[in-house]
Amino acid sequence: MDNPSVESFVTKSLELIEKERNAEIEENSSLQEQLPLKELQRRGVCLLKLRLSGSHTGLYGRTVVVFEPFWENQELPSHNFTPGDIAGLQLSQGACTLDDLLASGVVSYVKTNSIQVAFEETFDQLDIDNHTQYKLLRLANSVTYRRLKRSLEELQNSQGSDSRHLVSVLFGQTELGPPLSKARDGAEQDVILYNDHLDGSQQDAVKFALMQREVAIIHGPPGTGKTTTVTEIILQAVKQGNKLLVCAPSNIAVDNIVEKLSCYKTRMVRLGHPARVLPSIQKYSLDAILASSDETQLVEDVKKDIDRSLLQIKKSNDKGERQRLKTELRHLRKELRVREAKAIKNVLHKSDVVLCTLTMATTEGPLKYMDNHQFDITVIDECSQALEAACWIALQRSTRCILAGDHNQLPPTIISHEAAKEGLSFTLMERLLKLYGDKIMSMLTTQYRMHEDIMQWPSDQLYDGRLTAHESVAKHLLRDLDGVRDTDITSIPVLLIDTAGCDLHELCLLDELSKGNEGEADIVASHVQQLVECGLQPKDIAVIAPYNLQVELLRIRLSEKYPGLEIKSVDGFQGREKEAVIISLVRSNDKDEVGFLAEDRRINVAITRARRHLAVVCDSDTVSHHKFLKDMIEYMTEKGEIRSAEQYIQAGALDHNYRRPEYLDDRTGCQQTRAKSHRQPKPNTATKPPRKEPKPNNYHRPEKSSSISNNIDLNDKKKAMGSSDWTVDIIEKCITELMLNSEMENYTFPTSLNGNDRKTVHEISEKLGLEHVSVGIGAKRHIVISKSEKRSEAAEEHQQSSLPPSFVAKKAHKEALQKEKVAVQQQDYTQRNVAEDVGQHGLETRVCDKCSKVVPAANYELHVMRCPGSPTPLTRTKPKKTKRREKKPVDKTTEVEDFNSLIAEAVKQNTTCFYPKCKNNAATLGQNCQFCARRFCLQHYIAEAHGCGDAVRAHARATVSREGVLYRGSGVPDKKPDPTKRAHLERKLNKKLEELTQKRKHNQKNDS
Repeated sequence: MDNPSVESFVTKSLELIEKERNAEIEENSSLQEQLPLKELQRRGVCLLKLRLSGSHTGLYGRTVVVFEPFWENQELPSHNFTPGDIAGLQLSQGACTLDDLLASGVVSYVKTNSIQVAFEETFDQLDIDNHTQYKLLRLANSVTYRRLKRSLEELQNSQGSDSRHLVSVLFGQTELGPPLSKARDGAEQDVILYNDHLDGSQQDAVKFALMQREVAIIHGPPGTGKTTTVTEIILQAVKQGNKLLVCAPSNIAVDNIVEKLSCYKTRMVRLGHPARVLPSIQKYSLDAILASSDETQLVEDVKKDIDRSLLQIKKSNDKGERQRLKTELRHLRKELRVREAKAIKNVLHKSDVVLCTLTMATTEGPLKYMDNHQFDITVIDECSQALEAACWIALQRSTRCILAGDHNQLPPTIISHEAAKEGLSFTLMERLLKLYGDKIMSMLTTQYRMHEDIMQWPSDQLYDGRLTAHESVAKHLLRDLDGVRDTDITSIPVLLIDTAGCDLHELCLLDELSKGNEGEADIVASHVQQLVECGLQPKDIAVIAPYNLQVELLRIRLSEKYPGLEIKSVDGFQGREKEAVIISLVRSNDKDEVGFLAEDRRINVAITRARRHLAVVCDSDTVSHHKFLKDMIEYMTEKGEIRSAEQYIQAGALDHNYRRPEYLDDRTGCQQTRAKSHRQPKPNTATKPPRKEPKPNNYHRPEKSSSISNNIDLNDKKKAMGSSDWTVDIIEKCITELMLNSEMENYTFPTSLNGNDRKTVHEISEKLGLEHVSVGIGAKRHIVISKSEKRSEAAEEHQQSSLPPSFVAKKAHKEALQKEKVAVQQQDYTQRNVAEDVGQHGLETRVCDKCSKVVPAANYELHVMRCPGSPTPLTRTKPKKTKRREKKPVDKTTEVEDFNSLIAEAVKQNTTCFYPKCKNNAATLGQNCQFCARRFCLQHYIAEAHGCGDAVRAHARATVSREGVLYRGSGVPDKKPDPTKRAHLERKLNKKLEELTQKRKHNQKNDS
């Protein structure tokens, strides 16, 4: 939009807003119709199995309803509901369709275990009880679009309003007026600052904004103190006798200004629901101020009458009585609105500064009690993150405006790509800078956040190199913090972890646009662990990823271990800062696609969140195909330290078995391969510039080889990488290296071998007469092979320490069977196979004295046992059953004794309590558990006592869900017991526990 007229701007904006609205509705409806409820809950747009836990009357007579999880003492799952969102209420059964909505309201408050929704006055007519299950569905916000449309229509009809001159200037139809160089009495303005710590550029910006007649823009790059400067401008404007309307696109941005202003004696009011306001500044909210006004008591009395009428309506069964109560309820709500309007009007007229979000500045809210000409100046913070149509909601209320922001950071979020391309994402700040340039702009140039090495690259790329780091932050590092040790990580401000050539490919879901990279997530988790081990607190670390799927993978690895660690997307972390920031760029593919990483402003936001340490994990081969990212890689290579992901792989960073989300298993389009064989180096092209040589002390990535050598180091390297790509050739070469190297006694294969690989190792080892032992259990199970017939002491000790005692006997029996199996299989090998093996592997051989066959020396004794020339050879011909019986006679007496002992042991177990260490007889005085089918004595037969408590609770929940009735003992009592009775029960319980403890100690002494 290049300098449009008011009419063309309004027409075009209405069209684009309608496209954005339709895109949001289509996205929500497609999700609701195509995905199951659990998937909607996973994506954060639906909350299932809720119950009504309370309700009360809120501002303007709205009914505020509190919802909690249906089962008590539970937390809400992760979701995207925030204060201000539109939520639809439905019964828990059925699909998420808009036709089944019971009501729709506005989310007013969100906690970990509850969510509050404000409904309109018709909500009280619904039949609601505490035993009904509900679900909340996040709906498209029609209120915002309605306000935007109304604002644009008012802009088109503003020819006769007081803001007409400002509108014509902002659209370039009227030239800028001269600066306000003098005060009203004709004297020169003398600005006495409230904040004495402002630097030169901030002081210049304050004076510049106060002197501009129509519009002033404060350009504040990251860390330059933009909010501090805007606060000083507000205070100076109030001092000059102006009334200000201060707005921002988000609640948190408005609250930041309120916090700054709270340090000074300023009459201000923060509009918006108190739940959307930070707790520290709630006393400045409209509701809090109204609570101390003269009209408050009357308003509270009316609210109590309304609540009393609602309760009577719910209890009454008389239709006539219910109708009378409803009529009385309407009169009470009308009286409530009149009294609240009077109180709100008094508060607004007494305030010098009114603060709210842009959409709250509409005439539908509290500002409808004020005339448009009552504000002298409109201040919009973070203007570069707001739609221009939203800015016009507030701009039409005054004759001057001051805009603050950074157009080189993220623009407003647009769902419709078509609308964004056609100009909906083009902000008011960008258009005015393109129209007037430096005439209306003052830039802040001193930043107080980043180390100079972190700051320099964004300064050169986006801010013409004008930024300078304040001396207090120019050289600060992590090691300067209290409790942080001086290490190679805490002493570098910029670190690049390059995954190029390591095959840590991205993964993507077939039905989602989001991307993930499990290899990068593992490396990030390892780097976070290193920082924490150096003494850095998790609360001082931020992990940022551009994709929501990657954020979820990172949270699986880190959230439980480090609760104070913040893991968010780039969009969710704008405006924040941390001492250390780790960024995962995710993209790694053979097509060299970077997706929306091509948005330079998104990368700028991510990098400028760091104060002392910035670590970027990326595939340089992929991201370097975008010029902006390529410049970043070259800068970090030159100024910082570069490490290969190979270091983290060899250190075991990818050996963790994290719980992978189930929905990834069957919906992954391009599965990521962790640490497979290295990619072949890409051929150099003329368009790809050579990479700069790193510093001498930096880590150099080793050259990758496409062929597999016979060197054992390659296999050690493959073992450290945890690769599952073990071919027969590689396994044979590992075993051959062991046999040819006289210094090696044994070789250990990694745990990454699958079942077929393990079978191959065993077969080859048997074939060559090597000892092969499976060591460990579960995920730690691996194979150790050795040249000697006697198992190595290290492998024996490892196995004995890793196996429980109950497995030792089974292991010995298994080894005996294994040796017998070897003896049988050895007969299959012909002289040709043995000669071929001997020639291939160069083994030591011996000649049989009986049959003159050449056999490996390691297998000589086994061959003698099978040799046809021996007196009792072992042959593969199946012997007759009579002969086998003669070779191995069976002692029937022993069999009978063993069988009788088994029967006796079974009878004893059936008549003894199954509880560990309990010797009580349960044959007569005992019961079987219905969940584990085991028999217990009367002391341990209760399910919770012997360990089936989870099964009992699950059975109770299933019964309640199936029958919809709460039986005695299946739910929580409605009220707590009497304190005196509770104390008596506690004493009785403690006495019983002491008796059981003494009895248990006595039994232990008897057993010993």
